[in-house]
Amino acid sequence: MADRDDSFELYDLRVEVIGTERPMVCSHRVGDSFEVSGENITFPAGQSFSLYALAALLPLLPAKQRATPANDWMTTDTDIACPDPNCGARFRVSRLGTRIFRHRDVTAVPLPPSMSGAIPRIDLAPGYTISRILKGGWQLAGGHGAIDRATALDDMARFVDAGVTTFDCADIYTGVEALIGDFMRTRRAAGRVQVHTKYVPDLDTLAHLTRADVDLAIDRSLRRLGVERLDLVQFHWWDFDIPRYVEVARWLDEIRRAGKIGLVGATNFDVPRLREIVDAGVPIASHQVQYSVLDRRPASTMTAFCAERQIPMLCFGAVAGGFLSDRYLGQPEPAPPLNNRSHVKYRLIIAEYGGWDRFQRLLQTLADVARRHRATISSVALGWVLDRPQVAGVIVGARHARHLDDLRRVSDVRFTEADREQIDAALAESTGPAGDVYELERVKSGSHASAMRYTLNAG
Repeated sequence: MADRDDSFELYDLRVEVIGTERPMVCSHRVGDSFEVSGENITFPAGQSFSLYALAALLPLLPAKQRATPANDWMTTDTDIACPDPNCGARFRVSRLGTRIFRHRDVTAVPLPPSMSGAIPRIDLAPGYTISRILKGGWQLAGGHGAIDRATALDDMARFVDAGVTTFDCADIYTGVEALIGDFMRTRRAAGRVQVHTKYVPDLDTLAHLTRADVDLAIDRSLRRLGVERLDLVQFHWWDFDIPRYVEVARWLDEIRRAGKIGLVGATNFDVPRLREIVDAGVPIASHQVQYSVLDRRPASTMTAFCAERQIPMLCFGAVAGGFLSDRYLGQPEPAPPLNNRSHVKYRLIIAEYGGWDRFQRLLQTLADVARRHRATISSVALGWVLDRPQVAGVIVGARHARHLDDLRRVSDVRFTEADREQIDAALAESTGPAGDVYELERVKSGSHASAMRYTLNAG
């Protein structure tokens, strides 16, 4: 300690739950704990600790690694509240021991490896924070196989426990709003998850839709979810040849100002129509679009417009219904009939991209990048979308919690210039899809409309 200016203390720490301000989704109990010593993290035998709360707490721990002046504030124990509002726990951080290091002897103080795997978060709007990976709801509706309710509720809890606290659904996803409502009620998760739903009026109602119809639809979503206010309602319009979308968007904004909706968003609009809505004074908080390494249509004009108007994008299709995964690397093209509606939809996108052989070359490229980062193809595909300008989050249609390991790996992927150049070289082979977002899907006689259902709100 001859040269104190060149030295610092590294504390060995014990972190223990000492209280809960409210019931927590992560189900921590008073007495749960872990210890951090250098690069190691240790849990008591038989005891787990929520990665969600751990990820929220660990960014504070480097603050305990201080220079060595006598007035260092952490002299004994320090009690802190979890900085994540979805956790609700109070922790006691205790110093178990101190080791002295000199800056000249080390290049950096390593953080515990459990920092790895944290689901990132972002402010979608002032005072409104979401997880950047969102749990999609389409796969819990019809057309994707049978859903066991108890298993679905258990899986939702595991997603939230891992830090995926934001769910995406729609009024046309049969049974999904009610299922999420059951989860929030039975698992005491209300206020600790964010639910984004959609307002999707049926195609055959667009010409004669009334304000009362919109009110009824919003009230129905409120009842299904069991909430007094919808966090985000994303507005979809099937047919631009019926030009009433600005009028209906204004109605949604009126309902927002009345307090039934927190934020109004859009989904699947092209740039000219989205501009009309925004220019009409409707405050669009987000825009949901399809975006992946296979489908880069948002990059043509939508990204620039959303940047200009400060509209974050929430993106679906990032893993193309599971096609962008290790499972399909080196596999022959699947023959019809395909497993579900997602595979029908994204197999058509693969065809637009350039066919199965080009898709396989892209998968191999993503596998090469994944190997360098000790990740998976899906993790790299998700990370690529999150790395795009103006993207706030990706919506992952994971029905089962077994997909969580892939989602945790996303935060470990930090693309290098070499990674980006290799992926860009593979993407240069693609032939499409081209045009504005959702343009191909709007062609009623086209193949991309085959996965669409236009009257799911009937009755």
